[in-house]
Amino acid sequence: MNQITCFSFILLLVFTLLPYSDCDARQSRDRDVVILKNGSELRGEIIEMNEDSYVRIRIFDNNIISLPAGEISKITSELIADEVHYKTSGYINRTGLELIPGGGSTTPRFYMVNGYQFNEYVGTGIGIGFTPYNDPLTLMPLFVDFNLRLQKQNYSPVLFVKFGYNVSLGHDDDMDLISHTGGLLFNAGLGLQFNLSSGFGWFLNAGYNIDNSRYEFDTWGPQTVREDVSFRRVNFGIGLTF
Repeated sequence: MNQITCFSFILLLVFTLLPYSDCDARQSRDRDVVILKNGSELRGEIIEMNEDSYVRIRIFDNNIISLPAGEISKITSELIADEVHYKTSGYINRTGLELIPGGGSTTPRFYMVNGYQFNEYVGTGIGIGFTPYNDPLTLMPLFVDFNLRLQKQNYSPVLFVKFGYNVSLGHDDDMDLISHTGGLLFNAGLGLQFNLSSGFGWFLNAGYNIDNSRYEFDTWGPQTVREDVSFRRVNFGIGLTF
């Protein structure tokens, strides 16, 4: 997959997620309130209303009650806040699996980030991973991770940036290398995060990833060859957060 295709995909994903990225999205909803002449109140959702004869309302336990119009004093509504499942501050963990296609194969990357959520939007952390490119090196990324939620909702688009250093762990046994080292890592993109219960959720993401490394080997003659490797590929991921 070439760079133009990578950027085209990410741009398409951005425009797909834009309708969900309203930072002022309401975290509340309307609830109907029926006030009876005897002073009692019923809260729920009005599903049928005939002002001259009756009102039918579905209350919290999913029961439906029919009320004669003559017993009703007033019908109004109120805003109720949705339960917030995403973290607004404190420790966070993101553990994920990414797929990095390219070069005729797809390389998995496993990673874990431990960090801190500063507010509803901004979180950062330190991450470690494992990327078995085996082409010819296997890399261990050590990185700083920044995340920006775009709205105060239990689901939200998220922008992310990772940068750090790849440690070279080893190499393909078919190559007799003199030395091998890692290099810089950069990964940026966006995704969707869904929080299902207090502090716990899952996410999908896509981005553009750069992994650098270097190795040296002897040729048949006395010459030593140094190869600077730069993997520039799109990546797709899924993971859990808590």
